[in-house]
Amino acid sequence: MEAIKNFFRRFTQTTPFVLANTLVIVPYLLFIHLIHSSIAMTAMPFVLFYTFRVTGIFLIRGLHRSIDQYTLLMVALLIGGFGAFLTLLGTIYFSSYLFGSILLGLSAAWLPAANTSVNFYEQTQGFHSMTGKGYLYALVVLAPLGLGLTASLPVQMVIVPSIITLYYICAYHTVKHYPHYEMDFKELPKHVFSIPELVWFILFFSALFLLRSGRLLFNEKLLDGSIILFASIFILAIVVIHQVKDRWKLPLWQNALTFLNGMIGNFIFLFGAFYIAVYKGSSAQELYLFLPYVLATISSLLFASKLRKKAKNPLVFQLFGLTVGLLLLSIRVIFPIAIFVLTFFQKSTSSWLNRLYYQTDSIPEQQRITAKYSTSNKGSITHQFILMFLLGATLWEKDLPIRDLFLPKNLHTQAIFGTMDLVKFATIVLLLVGVYIVERLGKDAFDY
Repeated sequence: MEAIKNFFRRFTQTTPFVLANTLVIVPYLLFIHLIHSSIAMTAMPFVLFYTFRVTGIFLIRGLHRSIDQYTLLMVALLIGGFGAFLTLLGTIYFSSYLFGSILLGLSAAWLPAANTSVNFYEQTQGFHSMTGKGYLYALVVLAPLGLGLTASLPVQMVIVPSIITLYYICAYHTVKHYPHYEMDFKELPKHVFSIPELVWFILFFSALFLLRSGRLLFNEKLLDGSIILFASIFILAIVVIHQVKDRWKLPLWQNALTFLNGMIGNFIFLFGAFYIAVYKGSSAQELYLFLPYVLATISSLLFASKLRKKAKNPLVFQLFGLTVGLLLLSIRVIFPIAIFVLTFFQKSTSSWLNRLYYQTDSIPEQQRITAKYSTSNKGSITHQFILMFLLGATLWEKDLPIRDLFLPKNLHTQAIFGTMDLVKFATIVLLLVGVYIVERLGKDAFDY
């Protein structure tokens, strides 16, 4: 009996980690199965989730005291749990998917940053929420979720939201018992919103919403509008960066690596999911993408820091690993292995950057991790538009209509295969150029 209690206690303790590392991809895979090319509304849960997940971080300003990040974590768990429950109800009332996707998107935006910040603070107080054995238990926790994602569509839409709801309940119970925090929701409204970050949220949200809606609703006017808006945002960003670069509190290479790592993260699960759908079908995404992604995430947390410590230069180690992963992606037959390697080093880079940001004294303690996720998400958004530009340009060069790429019946053709491979190679080259730029910027950063 005691062994069973210990197992369930370990099971519950790993759920905050599991949610923080799977909310990026699980609802994405879930909602994408709802899309039907002849029913426009079926695309909206996916559009809303993805847009709120990527832009939601700009709604939250780094807060001033450690308790505030804890409160934010609890809010993320509460709204995420409610969002998962509404998603479950979506099997009965489709409109519930819309509200559920919004709440899950916001939870996915806030939970990883708040959970990381809280864990760092707990570690400084001598409490470790996850240990080496905890990561192995996480694989057990992930097993039902992985099996649920492989189920047939009607069953999957019931099983997966039910499991996620249960995990949210377990995570809330776990985090509520962290030893160095107390609940204080009344503090949250005082410091949440920052006007500059709110402006970035509105701009990025509008551009992404138009892009995802235009793509999934086959509306070229929306696509054109999103590209024009993003181009305007990009020009505005260049002007702002030029004005404030002298006041940056971080070295340029660190900002550039964070931005690049966000681009690579988006490349892994967004392009990866679409690439697998083209070559293997949507039903293969769980096996060819989700499984290597999860295994790489766990492996990275277990082994990456040990490997990095053995390297003479940690920046070179991370960049070398990212380079190897990107090069492996050019070989189609080992795509799952390449996803594993690239995810391993992308997660390793993310964890390393988390620690670097948290140790930056020039940034207020509770703004550090949020600043990192904000920069990373800007890279993710930028890659999204670059990817769509490359797809559009390639289809135009091949004299193919853009809507062909988004119609399931037209996906499995030699013309589309060639388009996907060309876009993949172009993206790999672009990201490798980014790796080289970061290496040049940080070549003297770790010369001791």
